[in-house]
Amino acid sequence: MNPKKAKTVVKDLHYELDLEESLVADVLDFYWQHVRKCITSASHPRINIENLGIFQVKQKSLDNTITKYENAINKLGTENFTKYTKYDNMKSRLDVLQNLKEQMLAEKQRRYEIKSNKYGDNTRGLEEKGKDS
Repeated sequence: MNPKKAKTVVKDLHYELDLEESLVADVLDFYWQHVRKCITSASHPRINIENLGIFQVKQKSLDNTITKYENAINKLGTENFTKYTKYDNMKSRLDVLQNLKEQMLAEKQRRYEIKSNKYGDNTRGLEEKGKDS
């Protein structure tokens, strides 16, 4: 699969769908703007883009970023009003990341429950404790 530039994609769709070039360009710009917004806002732990792949947040990097923001907020403090805007901005980012972490933990718990319902409880060994028969 060879990558194509946006200009060639717009021209190809213009001829293929018999639509105006400006309309095709606006639709493509809107789609990719929405994709970029979803990725940068970190509203979902997994984003699937058809024919491109799945973008997934890594648990370790999320934990590192959360601790980095928590340390920065603790160092910043709220003693004076000049730093409050920076504090408020970091706090809102931290809230988004913590919400994302909660979503990831809920998804992990849901997957565990599905596996345990399908395959049974894997925590026990092959033999049950009790008296022998």
